[in-house]
Amino acid sequence: MKKIIKIIFSIFIFLLIYNVCLAASSSNYQIWIDTLGSGGGRSASGNYQIDSNISIQTGDISESANFREKTAFYAIEAEPTVGFNIQSVALNFGQLSKSSTAYSSHTFSAYTNAKSGYTIRVYGQPLNNGDYTIQAIGVPAVDSKPGTEQFGMNLVANAVPIVGENPSGGIGQAAENYNIANKFSFQEGDVIAYAESFTYQTDYTVSVIVNINEQTPAGFYNAILTYEFIPVF
Repeated sequence: MKKIIKIIFSIFIFLLIYNVCLAASSSNYQIWIDTLGSGGGRSASGNYQIDSNISIQTGDISESANFREKTAFYAIEAEPTVGFNIQSVALNFGQLSKSSTAYSSHTFSAYTNAKSGYTIRVYGQPLNNGDYTIQAIGVPAVDSKPGTEQFGMNLVANAVPIVGENPSGGIGQAAENYNIANKFSFQEGDVIAYAESFTYQTDYTVSVIVNINEQTPAGFYNAILTYEFIPVF
């Protein structure tokens, strides 16, 4: 008897943020984050001289033989800016086979001016038909193996199978166990991507693979995953 397994993979998004605002910007420029540390002192050359002080004082006069200036400095705090962009996604793997790997992918992007960057976690269970759940790969990451039950993902470019792209833009990167080409992992609650500091937009491609074995029951399989984006201010 021919075994037919069909699956649909849906993705939901959860955003955990503390405040959302636009950074200072114009049509051509944008300031993501700015700071002024304490300090000050005298700077001079043959024609210029300035005494500066980082404070909320009204300033004082600086002058030389040719120039006279009154200056003051005020601390500026950047408003929090975050972004996590993903379109509604449904991945259809079609009919599964024990002799080949089923795979698909989707994309999302993230950015923030948060001082300590962000983390992105994944939650949910592997594909199931209500009574039976396909085995999650877990950690550490391993190769895709047709004929072995596997549900996994990574966020880099792969050659076996040919799917995915490396993260691009900004300083965001795929996390441990999700950053190795041709190796896949899945464990609920894992951090799958992160940035260690404020960053421009990073575009990620999430590649999902599914393998079955002889004992995998026939049926209609599906799964819902949730992504959690957490900026760290």
